[in-house]
Amino acid sequence: MTAPAPGIGSEHDYLDRIQNVTFRPVFITGPHRSGTTLLYRVLASSGSFNVTSVFHILNRRRLLQLHFSGQEQQARAELARLFESHGLQGTELNGSIISPDFLEEYCYAFDYPGRRPALDEKNLPGFRQFCQKVQAVQDPARPLLLKNPFDATNFLHLREMFPQARFVLIYRHPAAVIDSQMRLLRYTFAARREYFAILMPRFRALYSHPWKLALARWWFSDRLPVLLQQVSRNQSRACDYILENAHKLGDAAMGVTYPELCQDPNGVVRRVHEFLGVKDNAGQDYARLIRAREPVFLPEVQRHLPWITKRNAAYIQRFGL
Repeated sequence: MTAPAPGIGSEHDYLDRIQNVTFRPVFITGPHRSGTTLLYRVLASSGSFNVTSVFHILNRRRLLQLHFSGQEQQARAELARLFESHGLQGTELNGSIISPDFLEEYCYAFDYPGRRPALDEKNLPGFRQFCQKVQAVQDPARPLLLKNPFDATNFLHLREMFPQARFVLIYRHPAAVIDSQMRLLRYTFAARREYFAILMPRFRALYSHPWKLALARWWFSDRLPVLLQQVSRNQSRACDYILENAHKLGDAAMGVTYPELCQDPNGVVRRVHEFLGVKDNAGQDYARLIRAREPVFLPEVQRHLPWITKRNAAYIQRFGL
């Protein structure tokens, strides 16, 4: 990204404009590949929420400067050209075309992300300021829709940090989540993924060392049980946490299942809007955003399906999966 042009000031010069900016956080909550991305995209398309995009993430240290100096559109065009130069123009990821408005997870805005970037006290000040910036450059009257699957087992702490927050939890059968996580990880390591390299420095570093990439590809291949064991263990822990703690959010939370999101997206959107007390500004048929998915599992997931189901039986029964 280019530096500010002479005479338009730096980001610091605009920080006083967000001192009194408040935001109403709505956290979409669920493990990776549980449907958080689809739910985020569907709700964002209603026009009822402010959102976080890859443009906000990559320009987080100059968002205000770009917005208040009238250079935001120029910066968007700059980012679009960057994507094009990396062969990403028209490329689809998670059901959406990569562009400056591509919806993205807030963890990539953390100053200290770590390996599993859940929100904590160390990242909280920078995250609050990032949210204020995102709110200031969009519609200040709208709630701020947020998602970070790394916080799926952190929502009680999120509630402490943001007492006014609301939560929309999404539940999906653990076997489907495990299968989808494994497919994504193998896709990530199968070759250099330019979008991930642009977004995440650690992946950029990994892709610059072919032998490390080859090792990761082998380590997570179907020739070893490592990936299935790791993903299954993490998913079961997430299920346990959600099962034990979801009710503690009380009337600050509501839940939807992945099957009902796919089968009745209009009903889900209506319920979420009613829960949050916001209007549907788009009034569209949200079913057009849903793609039919065949429930075909990877062979290793299929072989372990009875064990996965038994291990997470209480979660499956509790949420009707």
